[in-house]
Amino acid sequence: MKQLTIRNFGPVKEAVIELKRINVILGPQSSGKSTVLKVACFCDWMERQIVLTQDPDRYCNPKFFEYNLVSFHKLEGFMKDDSYIRYDNDVISFEYNAKTNKCNYHWSLSSSKRWGYRRVKIAYIPSERNLIAAIPNWYQVSMSNNNILDFMKEWEFARKNFLKKEQILGLPFSYRYSSSDKGDHIVMSDGKELNLTNASSGLQSLTPLYIMLRYLTDDFYKDKHTKVEDTILRENLEQIVIREFPNKTQEKQQEIVNGIMTPSRTDMYIEEPEAHIYPSTQKDFIYSLMNMLNGRRKHFCFIATHSPYILTALNNLIQAAETISESDEKAAKIIERFPKRQTIPYDDVAAFAMKDGMIESIMDEDFRLISAEALDSASQEIADDYNFLLNV
Repeated sequence: MKQLTIRNFGPVKEAVIELKRINVILGPQSSGKSTVLKVACFCDWMERQIVLTQDPDRYCNPKFFEYNLVSFHKLEGFMKDDSYIRYDNDVISFEYNAKTNKCNYHWSLSSSKRWGYRRVKIAYIPSERNLIAAIPNWYQVSMSNNNILDFMKEWEFARKNFLKKEQILGLPFSYRYSSSDKGDHIVMSDGKELNLTNASSGLQSLTPLYIMLRYLTDDFYKDKHTKVEDTILRENLEQIVIREFPNKTQEKQQEIVNGIMTPSRTDMYIEEPEAHIYPSTQKDFIYSLMNMLNGRRKHFCFIATHSPYILTALNNLIQAAETISESDEKAAKIIERFPKRQTIPYDDVAAFAMKDGMIESIMDEDFRLISAEALDSASQEIADDYNFLLNV
């Protein structure tokens, strides 16, 4: 369980949401949906760092909280005198209050929750991801330490690990990283290649998104991660566990440390996956994404989007899961078109709409789908204008 509360931060007046495994927030431009996404990602990171270090006082510091949230996610000017952010989950809860200039926390009362925490890989995929194609030799550019630079660093690992020669989303092209020129190449169905820099805006947006998601849900877990930072974290955690559990055997103590330190899943925060891609490709992307998320690790995802097509595609997969559960006969028919790994149980999904600084759930509990009314709201406005024209 993750619950996030945001008040008076940037365009967000008030948002109280409970996050599930698959989350999506819909809204017009500048409505605050990306702000919610960024705050959620930062709080997720705060939770992980606090547990890995067992040092909440370091992170629950008002100066640290404000500076790192604002600088990393490019939110200068968003913090107000009465901004308030609270994050609750099964392990630790914390809150930041700008009015009192305080940051408070409390651990879960359950020791098993605190010491049973499983580390997550956290990734923010910004809408500016096509910069890797738009800027030649981007790896030589000096940039501030923010979510765009973080994505670019992660991209360096992702592109080198993607050794598959598969068509992306069934489109007539594949991707190839070239170590000779450190370039990203699009390989067409006839074998001809072009640099990603020269590809269409759609390919420049879709390719890094798809390759990155494949890495975060699969290839990342095939590598051995032996960063110096992780070695220091492990040694520190080992000493803390020894103090906390002096009566446990060394083997049991190591089990606790290994459980906390070993990445168990990826939490992905995706900004505008629909950017520059056609509606049918948006559908194929969602189907493919759910297939990636539904592997053994059961990854977490939070999407901010303008596109009702994203939600409609997700609704199809929710309905598929609901129908599969009704009978073996129906399941056999559904699985012919929707592989079971693509389908999503209704209870795993949370969908929200952002408007005028406020957020509301758009899950329809009666039909067990994302609300059709919410999906059709933009179309209805266009239809109303058309009906007006017909009646003049």
